[in-house]
Amino acid sequence: MTETYDISSSEDIKEPAVSKKKYCKCQSCKEMFAQTWDRKLGKYSDYKLCPDCRSRESSKKVETYKIDYEPFGYQLEMHNSAARFKVVSGGIRTGKDYSMVFELVKYCMECANEDRPDTMIPKVRAWIIAPTEPIAKEDFRQLRRIIPRELVASFSQSTNELLTVNGILIEVKSAYDPESLVGVGLDCLLITEAARIRSLEDVWSNLEGRLNSPGRGRNGKGGCGLINSSPLGKNYFYTMWTWGQKEHADYDPQWESWRWEHWDNPLIAKIADIKQSNGRTYRENLMRRMTRQRYQQDYLAYFLSDDDAVFKNWEDSCLVGIDSSFNDEERKAFINDWQCPKPYETYSIGYDPANINDEPILWIVERDEGKLKKAVNLKGIGWEAQFDRIAYYSQIYNNAMVYFGRTGHEIVGSQLEKRGVPNTGLNEQGDNKKNLVENLQMLIEQGRVKILDDKSEITKVIKFELSDYVR
Repeated sequence: MTETYDISSSEDIKEPAVSKKKYCKCQSCKEMFAQTWDRKLGKYSDYKLCPDCRSRESSKKVETYKIDYEPFGYQLEMHNSAARFKVVSGGIRTGKDYSMVFELVKYCMECANEDRPDTMIPKVRAWIIAPTEPIAKEDFRQLRRIIPRELVASFSQSTNELLTVNGILIEVKSAYDPESLVGVGLDCLLITEAARIRSLEDVWSNLEGRLNSPGRGRNGKGGCGLINSSPLGKNYFYTMWTWGQKEHADYDPQWESWRWEHWDNPLIAKIADIKQSNGRTYRENLMRRMTRQRYQQDYLAYFLSDDDAVFKNWEDSCLVGIDSSFNDEERKAFINDWQCPKPYETYSIGYDPANINDEPILWIVERDEGKLKKAVNLKGIGWEAQFDRIAYYSQIYNNAMVYFGRTGHEIVGSQLEKRGVPNTGLNEQGDNKKNLVENLQMLIEQGRVKILDDKSEITKVIKFELSDYVR
């Protein structure tokens, strides 16, 4: 049976009709404001009042909204915990993000229903933080599914902000620059995939103070912290997880932590031990398709020794920073000089073929110095356009040789040859892949790979994947 959670708000505005107008004049304050685009209906809303006036009007009456949500037993334990800080180490498909987004919404609504002074602006403030913005945006999409449409005053996919009619502002942030996560008081904070945040200790030291801002949190006693991730060795996320374990020496009674396994999900547990045509169960087949360490980390959410990381301390030996004293023009010039092809240099292009819905990446490398000159994400580009793009980069980088994963992509070589691109297909099966990875591992350990830390989205993805690679 579906459980329902009452979420009280001060909204009393009925479901609006839809309109073709993006901008309207508020009937109360006469100021222009933007309507909300409903992607499902393909139309704009038809609110008569701007978000601020709607919020003031809503304070006059009280409406109760219900969100249908049926937590599994292990999720319910987290929801029922009275801990101020909750940490979940969760395996794949355990619902750690969805349940914590719901917990954030529930907590913020409880704060919004308090009698707070008008000087507290916004009335309630929450952040969702992830290693990169695309990961955080997935939680933002879940947020839109959880919060009833009637409660949304405005939301922006460009600024990643959602404002409710009863004064809750929820913002999505990237942890890429810890020093930017300052300056405001927070009622609630959700950190997702925390183990993948490079400077998590610095990020948390900045954020915990935001949660202690005067008047924030339920009854003004300090904000709530929600932290989840699948593990990545015993890094700082593991340290935070130990604070919620009663038997650990560093236990803090304000914290509670859990470990959720893939098989804890009852929908997955139903199929786990059913025999398949090959005589093995789904669980057995799954375990045979990966290393023991990968299975224990990604599916059972165990914290493994850092010895299982393939590229240890790679950031120290490979990342090249940009002088922080540079102004914008100097910074652009530095990046341009790094990426610009040099006469008589030899370059190689690595290509991981993938279709339009995946993320095919080009790595353009200067052979002598091991510089990653440029990385290009071809996501959303069809096959023909991908081949044309590769030909373009091969030409401008001195007729660079293209190396690509041949397995399952036999047509790639002929398509590149048709465009005059020199290429070599690599067999990634069996020991070949192990040898390729170990060669890259050796080059990284010897400091023969250099990656410019230019703060771009593609660099964030590269850093995430190199840090996440385990044996």
